[in-house]
Amino acid sequence: MTCFRLSIFLMLALLLLGCGSSKLPPGARPTKKVTVTVTYKGAPVEGANVTFVNQEGDPAPANGRTNAEGKAQLKTYIEGDGAVVGHHKVIIEKSESVGGNNADQDSPQYNPNAPPPTVKYLVPQKYSNLASGLTAEVKDSGPNEFTFDLKD
Repeated sequence: MTCFRLSIFLMLALLLLGCGSSKLPPGARPTKKVTVTVTYKGAPVEGANVTFVNQEGDPAPANGRTNAEGKAQLKTYIEGDGAVVGHHKVIIEKSESVGGNNADQDSPQYNPNAPPPTVKYLVPQKYSNLASGLTAEVKDSGPNEFTFDLKD
């Protein structure tokens, strides 16, 4: 009976180890945790999409979305892993669709003759592409905390 319990325990332990392992893609580069704070007109920006695009090679970009305090934790491969070490261009974007036809094509409210919605930028549009002028260097050691105070 004791041998049976031991074998059940070992099978459960192996199962749990298999479930907890992270699945990084082949060739994944080392990452470091990154915290970003975004403010605009002196106030935290909630719901902004933050993207770090590495300038040294071709790894996946790191992404995050700011919370009510304007803070975001970045993710490259798995939740909370941060960004690849190196120099990055930074994109910060927050917008909404205004007017026009916002309904899905399958929706009864869909009108094929309605004009498309327009984009209203809630932070300056100049920060929403690689030419934003924002940069960050993610280092192998020390805290990687970046604050971006957006200006008109």
